Amino acid sequence: MQLALKELYEDNIKYLEVRTTLPELYDLHGHVYNANETIQLFYDISEKFKNDYPEFLGVKLIYAPKRFTTNAILERHIHSIKQMTDAWPHFLAGFDLVGQEDIGPPLKDFLPALLQIRNMTNLFFHAGETLWNGQIIDENLVDAVLLNATRIGHAFAILKHPEVLDIVKQRNIALEICPISNQVLGLVNDLRNHPANFLIANGYPVVITADDPSLWNATGLSYDWYMTFMAMSSRHADLHLLKQLAINSINYSVMEDELKEKALAQWRSDWQVFLQQIIDRKF
Repeated sequence: MQLALKELYEDNIKYLEVRTTLPELYDLHGHVYNANETIQLFYDISEKFKNDYPEFLGVKLIYAPKRFTTNAILERHIHSIKQMTDAWPHFLAGFDLVGQEDIGPPLKDFLPALLQIRNMTNLFFHAGETLWNGQIIDENLVDAVLLNATRIGHAFAILKHPEVLDIVKQRNIALEICPISNQVLGLVNDLRNHPANFLIANGYPVVITADDPSLWNATGLSYDWYMTFMAMSSRHADLHLLKQLAINSINYSVMEDELKEKALAQWRSDWQVFLQQIIDRKF
């Protein structure tokens, strides 16, 4: 995790909300860490990183077990997220179910369990990562908004659901766009045809993220931002778009209000330095 934070920081990322399954960890003494010990380990590493790099604002974890599960097992995950939220209210950002949608159960199969935490923590659902229309995969988008999701991951099929589009805009539910991942996984060959072109052009709440960059040996977010700017926006797009996407990353985070204000102030200062470097041709 220390190395991951360093790579992100070197890409000028100053805050991170990361999905994790809380994998079973062990040390060289044979000790196997339980979930609370794993969270403590993540927390200690993130705090040390903040101390070493004062401009870094912090980390929050999104507890994200695999969606290939049963209601009985999910009930245990729900019990865990309740305990984690009580114990780590400022470190646990929320809950998601991760994994390939078309080979896992849809969100509606887990409604009894998910309804228990809908008003207790933030929900960040992978939904609509598909080319299909009218199947349970893209209809996860409907359940995501009905469950009051804070953000929706991918939402690739959202243009096929105009009512969901309207709700997303009305409620300011951010869509996490993953350009390179969508291309690598075969959802789109030419990013000029990516659905986010429409979303960006029409002012929908979007943030740019990287999904699983380690799978294609990428670090940071610059690659996805570059492809967004070069292939998924108007030929007339300029620094205004990059500025808005950066502001979106802060506004649609789940930072506490005070930290969000600090992040915006720090970003504005960094942005002015960036603009001056361009003017002075020091880039």
